[in-house]
This record gives sequence, C-alpha cells and structure tokens, in this order.
Amino acid sequence: MNLKKVITSALTLALALGLTACGSSNKDENSNAVSGNETSQQETENTTDEKATVVFWHAMNGEQEKELTKLADDFMKEHPDITIELQNQTGYQELQQKITATSTSPDDLPTMTQAYPDWMFNPIKDGLVQDLTDLTKDIEDYDDILEGFRKGTEFDGKVYSMPFNKSTEILWYNKDIFDELKLDVPTSYEELEDVSKKITEEKGIPAIGWDSLSNYYTTFIANEGKDFDKDFDVTSDESKKAVEYYLDGIKDGYFRTAGTDKYMSGPFGNEQVAMYIGSNAGETFVKEAVADKFNVGVAPAPTGKAVQQGTDVFVFANKPEAETKAAYEFIKYITSKDAQIEWGIKTGYIPARESSIEADEYQNSGSLIGPVIKDATKDLFTTPVVAGADQAYQEAGTMMETVLADPDSDVDKQLENFQSTLDGIWE
Repeated sequence: MNLKKVITSALTLALALGLTACGSSNKDENSNAVSGNETSQQETENTTDEKATVVFWHAMNGEQEKELTKLADDFMKEHPDITIELQNQTGYQELQQKITATSTSPDDLPTMTQAYPDWMFNPIKDGLVQDLTDLTKDIEDYDDILEGFRKGTEFDGKVYSMPFNKSTEILWYNKDIFDELKLDVPTSYEELEDVSKKITEEKGIPAIGWDSLSNYYTTFIANEGKDFDKDFDVTSDESKKAVEYYLDGIKDGYFRTAGTDKYMSGPFGNEQVAMYIGSNAGETFVKEAVADKFNVGVAPAPTGKAVQQGTDVFVFANKPEAETKAAYEFIKYITSKDAQIEWGIKTGYIPARESSIEADEYQNSGSLIGPVIKDATKDLFTTPVVAGADQAYQEAGTMMETVLADPDSDVDKQLENFQSTLDGIWE
C-alpha cells in the first residue's frame, strides 16, 4: 500500500476521534452523571443541546395574564427542557409599538408574540415572520379550529399565525327591561332600530351604544356586501347609510356613544342604556358593572356578519432551530381542545375550537356567552391584511366619532374628508 496514503488515513482517523472525544467531554460537563458506560435513549435526548427558551411578548393583564401564566407553567411541567418566558408589554398599543420599533433590528425580536394580523403586514413582507403552514399538519384536528379564525391566519395562501385569544361582538342586554316591555331580542339592524325606539320611549334612556365605532362602521359595511379596503369608496351609498343609521339614532336619542366612558359596560351596568354591542371578552367587566342590579341577557350581535377580533400568535423567523421547535410545541399546547376550554372559561375569550365550545365543561361553566357563542361565530369576517389596514381601521372610528359629536355636521363633506385621508393611507 502507498505509505503516504496510509499515513494520511491514520492522521484523519486520529483527528476525527480526537474531535469526537472533545465533543463528548463538553456535553458530559453539562449532563447528569450516569452510572456505567451506557446512557439511556431518554437521557441522551434530554441533553442541553435540546434545551430552549421561548420569549413570548403579550398584552394580557388581570385574570387573563394569570391564566396565561398557568398555561405556561403547566406546559413547562410537561416539557422540562423548554422555558416559556412571558414578557408583558402592558397593553395592545404598547405591544404594537414595540413590534414595529424592534422590527428594524430583527435580532432583538422575541421568539413569538401576540399580534393582530394587520400589525404584521410589513414584518411578513420583510421575511421576519415564520411560515406556519407546515405546522398546521402537526396540529391535531386543525379543521376543528373555527373556520372564521383559520381564515384570519392566512396571507398570500400561507398560514402565518395561530388563533389564540379570540373574540367577536355580541349583544349585551338588560333582560329585566326586555321582560317588562315584552320585547323580542333583535336579530337585524331594522329590528334593533325598532326595539331601541320603544325602549327610549318607555324608559327615557338611550337604548344602545357600540363599544367600538371602528367595528361598527366596518361591520355595517361588511353587511352591505363590501370589504373595507383600498378599493372601497367611502363616499358611496353604503358608507353613507352606515353613518346615517347611527347618526339618526343619536339625533333622536335612542342611540349613544361610549364617549368619556370609553367602554359601554359602565353605562350598561349603571342602567344608562338597556343594551350595548361589544366584545364577548368583556364578560368579566359586565358582571362587575352590573353586580346584582338586574339580569343580563346575551345574544349574537343583530348584524348578520360579525367581526373577528382578538390576537393570534406569531413566531418570528431566523431563530435557532430548537427555539422555533419549542415555540411550535407551545402553540400546539395552548391551541389544544383542553387548553382552549380552560382559557375560555377563565378569560371570557372564545375557545378557538368547535369541540371546545361544544364541550359540556365549557357549556356548563356558568359563562354567559357559552350558550350563544356558536351562533355568534357562524359568519365571521376579518379586516384584510394589507398595507395601511390598521391605520385605515382606526381612522374609520375617528370619522364616526367626529360625525356623531356634531349631529348637524355635513355627512357628505365628512365622508369626502375621510376619503382624502384614506387615499394618503392606502397609496
């Protein structure tokens, strides 16, 4: 045999053995000692190479944060090699601002975050968000997740998020007033107007208000068969009809706005209105505001289509493989049937799965929304994930607030101004 080849082969083998020994030594320093010369397969799998920390930015507070913390703790008990580090960003506005600001230095982004889909348009376009399409194949009974929620996770034919703390709008009403006046719960805009006029005439108070004027406007538009996007003409008849429906109620005293109260649960609990349309996630606030003053009724919003609300969870791209895999495991856990039942009961959010909603544990939990949420989520829509969508949505609320604050304002002129504002946003 050629002596040169023999020497080369020997050196190569020695080098390989030396590197293997070094690698084994480093790993052993961070592993639990094992008696004898054999290591079990389980102990091999649980080495530090597989440990991972998942940093999760969120905006949950109060009971919602307590339950999120419990879910994370329960998950870590089942997955001792994974640490879930919850980082509360105070509120949604602060969370959105931090995501936007940190996107300019992607290395500082967390493993995953809560976010509304329209917040993530630019990060997705910039390749900062993990494509989760393949993950959906690993999630048990993925089709069990409500169709309206699943649709909201898609962008350009790919899945970029998973539904988590989801909600929609429902009708909260004073059941005692409805029983006293022998009123049927409204199921359409027309019926809502008629019932509201009767309540105001009999009780001398505004009948109803909406928590969110942005939601009011975009929902009305959706029920006129239009999408609130760059192609929608806000000076159109459908848009004017939406504005004037609420404005007529303000003029005649049977509608009101939240105003300085910010949310309608306060005026509702203080019996200043007989109904309001707002998030199902407001159940704890309704119960606190009403206490034992009257019986609360709950029904699907009388709007037909209802807006899909609440945030999804997104995973940021270009993280270490172990970190990304750990985030996937956590997502599968918090979107599971049992976790979503618990999350829905404790927080008032809608369980993201049909099986969770239908479960006896959820239906018999004492939740006010449980018995109606299946009907309330039959026809959900979501605002499009396009550039400028979030800002345009906010401007819709500002426009409505401006008009309703001045019942004598020129609606056509206000809508022309609104269109000009949107032209600058959508371009």
